[in-house]
Amino acid sequence: MMRSIVRPHVLSPGAAEVNARRIRTYAIALAFLATAAVGACVTNPATGEKMFSLVSESQEIEMGRQGDEEVRRTFGYYDDPDLQAYIDSLGQTMAAIAERPHLPWKFKVVEQPVVNAFAYPGGFIFIARGIMTHFNTETELASVLGHEIGHVTARHSAEAISRAQLAQIGLVAGAVFVPEVAQNFGAFSQGLQLMFLSFGRDDEAQSDELGFRYMTKLGYDPQGAVAMFQILERQQASSGGSALPDWASTHPDPGNRIEAAERRIVDSGITSGYVRRNEYLTRIDGLVYGEDPRLGYFEGHRFRHPELAFEFTFPDGWDHVNGADAVLGQSPDRDAAMQVRLVPGGASTAAAEFFGQQSVAGTASRGSVNGLPASSGSFRMQTQEGILSGYALFVDHRELTYALFAFAPEARISTYDAAFKASLGSFAKLTDRAALNVQPRRIEIVTLDRAMTVQAFTDRYPSTVDAQAVALINGMELTERVPAGAMLKRIVGEGAP
Repeated sequence: MMRSIVRPHVLSPGAAEVNARRIRTYAIALAFLATAAVGACVTNPATGEKMFSLVSESQEIEMGRQGDEEVRRTFGYYDDPDLQAYIDSLGQTMAAIAERPHLPWKFKVVEQPVVNAFAYPGGFIFIARGIMTHFNTETELASVLGHEIGHVTARHSAEAISRAQLAQIGLVAGAVFVPEVAQNFGAFSQGLQLMFLSFGRDDEAQSDELGFRYMTKLGYDPQGAVAMFQILERQQASSGGSALPDWASTHPDPGNRIEAAERRIVDSGITSGYVRRNEYLTRIDGLVYGEDPRLGYFEGHRFRHPELAFEFTFPDGWDHVNGADAVLGQSPDRDAAMQVRLVPGGASTAAAEFFGQQSVAGTASRGSVNGLPASSGSFRMQTQEGILSGYALFVDHRELTYALFAFAPEARISTYDAAFKASLGSFAKLTDRAALNVQPRRIEIVTLDRAMTVQAFTDRYPSTVDAQAVALINGMELTERVPAGAMLKRIVGEGAP
């Protein structure tokens, strides 16, 4: 790579001029890198150590606010004001004793049935509803909140973003200067992602330590940290070891975290603290378990929404997902997509606005679909990736307006034309009484009137899930004996068909 610099005489005059420009560009980039590397070293507020950051605190907060809005739109907040207030109160108490209490901290339970929790920069912390199903004490919850707070106080996101920006600048400079780098730019970028994974693992270990610091400072039993990782282990074991909980996929494991947590307890000399089992279990009595069919559910490729009373069918073989603000579908070859979402205004107005866009070619006509007022038409749309073709359908139903889009690259539209028309024509009122009345499964807290094993508990207080699932959410074995007066969870309700 250095030959063109030390042997410029092998280049033609025109090539030499180009090479000189490349050298100047590279020199400027190197100067920027050197300046950034020196000027962006700051003190980590949580550890007191030097860290690299090109991201200001105000930028962290703005990223967090944008992320919060995206989370709200993608997943939605869990609809339980009392539970939300409880989580926010506990989170605010922990954040107040952490190193960055002045941030606009926000703690929310999101409408996700999975075992997960995550933090956005600037103090935005999210706990999935599904992970709360598996907590059995407040100290376990405090352990996870403390861990996520640690990611924010230690500015892990800011540091990762900064290193990505710096490395990307270096790659761009190299791509300008060295043809070999330009040809392999994508491969280098993928390699960077793997490199940053190691930083993520270091961050995880640091957040474990910070979370331990915060929870014990508030007087919580440090065993809650051990119990949290035992929850993750049980989740993995219950899936036959074939899948990790969602929390594990977003929180790379820096090693045996249970052993690390136990060593941390020994080193701290803290042997006890608040557990608050009954207080926590009382809070989650009635919590939705698993998917909430009231928010929409799939029967094969047919999507039904009991609250909004509509149904719609995707083409056979398609993947689909129910988001907070849209239902999305994608073809097996990933070359076509469909979506259903709510839009403001009536069907005619919404159609006029869509087809009136400068980048959209097509017209809409009024009509109906399965007895519902509608406006629809085919369209072509210019995008950065090329021309998309498809169909748009706007439907009025129960004082709401739905927009349905089905589209593919123009060269592929004929492949999906019949499937698109059939799916769009399937939008209809939901009239099936059983579907309209479907209810989610929920947690019910039972106080034992006498001692019994978990297996005996499942026999005496039947659940609508199997006994092993009941044992899992209670953090116990079926053979474990539970004393009289203890609280246990069971699952009631049938859920979606």
